Amino acid sequence: MMDSGMGKPGSPADRKGSLVFSRKVGENCRHIAVELSEATAPSAPGQFFLVREWGVFDPLLGRPLASTVSGNCRLEFLFQVTGRGTSRLASLTPGAALELRGPCGNGFPAPVGEKLLLVAGTLGIAPFLGAVSALGEKVDVTAVLGVPGRGWEPFTEWCEDKIPGIRLNSDDGSLGRRGDPVEDSLTLVGPGRELWGCGPEAMLRELGRAYEKGCEKVLVSLERRMGCGIGGCLSCSITTPSGMKRVCVDGPVFDWREVFGEPLRN
Repeated sequence: MMDSGMGKPGSPADRKGSLVFSRKVGENCRHIAVELSEATAPSAPGQFFLVREWGVFDPLLGRPLASTVSGNCRLEFLFQVTGRGTSRLASLTPGAALELRGPCGNGFPAPVGEKLLLVAGTLGIAPFLGAVSALGEKVDVTAVLGVPGRGWEPFTEWCEDKIPGIRLNSDDGSLGRRGDPVEDSLTLVGPGRELWGCGPEAMLRELGRAYEKGCEKVLVSLERRMGCGIGGCLSCSITTPSGMKRVCVDGPVFDWREVFGEPLRN
């Protein structure tokens, strides 16, 4: 396995942090940075933290957020405002105290080869941002992003700044290529290229078509509503060919076959 410098996954722990900044990067999308009171173990891309305002218990549970930057005493997150928990986080101002539990779950391991293809649907780009930075020039990385279309310009511009050369796809063709990121990614896969995906389940399922192109390894990060984040409440459980899996502890990163079974081949 290639030494990527990405670090080994850390174990979950409770920590206190202070909000450094909170920036809007598109409609209902926020990029926040948190300074921790003590250093945290480096998290692997795809691992997440449960984040909530310190001392506030409504909602009771922290929101699971994938870290985009993980290092020493600083964490950064990208998330979409979808409910009470994320709305509260988005409303906080710099200096606000936060409670964080993590890193949780299993992330993406260091790529085996020297070519990596990242396929994301909108906010699915979050776990890949740290990977691109950590891998640097050690791996040939190509990123493909899909968004609905008009109105997502601030978000895509932010992503282009973070990942130069990212390939954009939109449903209406107003941003980048017309179409979905899966179709675009299938023109790039082949023997010797590993594929990572994060986004809506329908998109991840379609990534299994990469096996037809000679891709031997496809890893996917599943998006699920979570409760406890430590495997106790079973709210994020899924049924797989090998039995029930808890996304928060068995994942959120899985081998494609583990979740969807053997791909159909022509």
